[in-house]
Amino acid sequence: MNNPLGRSTQKPEQQQQAQNNQKNSRAKEFEKQLQEEERMLAQSGGIVNIQQPTTQQQQQPVYSQQQQLNQQPQSVFGQIGQMLDAPRKLFFRNTTTQPQPTQQGQRQPTDQNEPEIIQTNIVQTYTTRDIKSIGLEIVQPGEIALQELRGICSIGSQQFQGIIVATNYQIVFLPDKFPKDFRKDYFYVPYTLIIKVDKTMDRKQNDANFIEISCKDGRWFKYRFLREQNDDCNSIFNVINKNAFTLNKQTLFAFSYYKEFSNLETEYQGWKVFNIEKDFERMGINILQENSQNQNGLFKYLNNENGIICSTYYNRLVVPAKADLDCIQKTAKFRSKERIPILSYAFPINGKVISMWRCSQCRTGIGQNRSTEDECYLKYIQYEEKETRLRIYDARPHINAIGQQVAGKGYENTLFYRRCSIDFLDIHNIHKVRDSQTKLLKAAFNENVQFLSQLEQSQWYDHIVAIIKGSAKIAITMTREKINVLVHCSDGWDRTAQLTSLVSIMIDGQYRTIEGFMILIQKEWINSGHQFCQRSAIGNKQSNEDSRSPIFLQFLDCVYQMQQLYPLSFEFNGKLLFDLAYHHLTSLFGTFLCDSFLEIQKQKIMEQTVSIWSWIMKQKDKYINAFYKNPQSIDLDVIIPDSFTGKSVTFWKEYFLYYSLESNDAYQIHPQCQYTSDNIQEMFKALSKENHVLRQAQKDQEKLAILHQQKFNQLMQIIQETQNEEIIEKLQTIKLI
Repeated sequence: MNNPLGRSTQKPEQQQQAQNNQKNSRAKEFEKQLQEEERMLAQSGGIVNIQQPTTQQQQQPVYSQQQQLNQQPQSVFGQIGQMLDAPRKLFFRNTTTQPQPTQQGQRQPTDQNEPEIIQTNIVQTYTTRDIKSIGLEIVQPGEIALQELRGICSIGSQQFQGIIVATNYQIVFLPDKFPKDFRKDYFYVPYTLIIKVDKTMDRKQNDANFIEISCKDGRWFKYRFLREQNDDCNSIFNVINKNAFTLNKQTLFAFSYYKEFSNLETEYQGWKVFNIEKDFERMGINILQENSQNQNGLFKYLNNENGIICSTYYNRLVVPAKADLDCIQKTAKFRSKERIPILSYAFPINGKVISMWRCSQCRTGIGQNRSTEDECYLKYIQYEEKETRLRIYDARPHINAIGQQVAGKGYENTLFYRRCSIDFLDIHNIHKVRDSQTKLLKAAFNENVQFLSQLEQSQWYDHIVAIIKGSAKIAITMTREKINVLVHCSDGWDRTAQLTSLVSIMIDGQYRTIEGFMILIQKEWINSGHQFCQRSAIGNKQSNEDSRSPIFLQFLDCVYQMQQLYPLSFEFNGKLLFDLAYHHLTSLFGTFLCDSFLEIQKQKIMEQTVSIWSWIMKQKDKYINAFYKNPQSIDLDVIIPDSFTGKSVTFWKEYFLYYSLESNDAYQIHPQCQYTSDNIQEMFKALSKENHVLRQAQKDQEKLAILHQQKFNQLMQIIQETQNEEIIEKLQTIKLI
């Protein structure tokens, strides 16, 4: 009998006997319950239901029910943990004897049958154990397991039992029996790939707990936990919430990855891949230094340390040599976000220099405000005063540009900007692009036969066609009409980056190499202020969707289209585009964590994270296009798709259908027959090895034949020296002598 303090008054022998009896009894009860739950599982298609409490149990006080629940055998998942004396989770709540306050978001009694949204705010203390002992196949350096919990994962109409593992980098589901139709990494979800996570409780299923996760690549998971696992479910939900929507970049996994893998950055120096002086020297463009007294040049460097001119630009800019500091500062005030026109790309031809500039929209407003400094600045870009020497390409639809005037912005009035013309490229904004991607991903993961019509309704490739056609128009203006161009959209960091990057790829073969492509992205996207953090929704609150948009993914799809049109002109294959599309969302590298180069400097990202360019350079062979021909060897340095239409589009199924079950190749025929750098090199190595073996065998045969001939000659000499007439006669008979 136990006293009120919970201490036993029995003797040790009696206690041991009682404990053994209790364990045997609990084991028998557990075995019966396990058999019953397996029977229920088979009947319900994989869902384990817990029996409702009886009427007598419902009438008992809550604390009595809790005491009985603690004494009774638990469910199949909880009982396994007690019977095997092994913890079923990797970290535990800090259990103290102090009274605990009522948890925020605790379910209140209700008569409604709909699932309830649970808001939890639980502060807990955790311990961890080695991740290698869990069974994860894809593990990153510095990754540790935080919690694991048994549950059921629903994907569409399919359900799987297994273990949900939360690490400091990703949430992973390990099915008890892995389905053969799924890719190995299907159940691996880095936290920053999560766009939404909800926790619900369904009273129709015995108060079962659900965690639903929606991903930015279209995947969707629904995890089900038993009622007894409510506390554990809250814990793992909090871990997901904390890591997926953290507002502190220092808590992202990229910083832990660097601590374990800093030697990669030390060896390859990915953060130093771009050097502004070397890039323009390669183009053949002479640019004056900031303190140069020479007035004969066309361009000069401008110091922008600490964002003194523009906070979203690189710390060093190239501007017209004739523009003085006062002109530059007043031009910055007239441009949205102070993003003045800066030199993006240029090339010399017939003694002239053709250039491409980028900036943001001007602040004209409804009243058609003017800035004489801005007008002079654009005049300095023209170089010559005889004819139209500057064409402005506004990426927006004309009606949208007019609408911006209400907000005090707008576009250049050619009445004031002499010898300038303006074209609108009709490329839609980030909100339209986000809506298109949502429809496209829904179609990719939808189990129906209307994929093509849904793909068309998404209008994703209408946007792709508009971007490529606009880029081709700009490239033609520069290469054939020999006119300088100025490109902008609204703020000059979304559609502008897409256009200037694609134009550079079309005109300059260097940017179609692996190294050149890395430099291009670093220069036109990261250093020029594309808001990777906001567009990828990394470090944002779950409800903040207004700024998220797949602008960079859209650019990669455009490059993919160019690869399909000109397969010999790109040194890299589609794997590079795929890895960039995936990892710019995963927070594994520091390259895509910030909205500007100044933010990268202030948060010391370069000193504490690995650049994705180091990771790519380490495995460069993986990205080599086996059919690449140097532009000089095929006389096709400039590649401009003059008449790109919807008929020219190739659906990027390697990315959008990567996780689609219908597109999986069960026989693995496609990877074997697809000619990429990997399998061609492997075939070459195999053939070389086989050829080496055959040559070696031939040499061995030749050596053996020579050896046999030598031994035979020695034998004949010995026979002749012995003068054995009988042996000599036999040898003459078989014609050996």
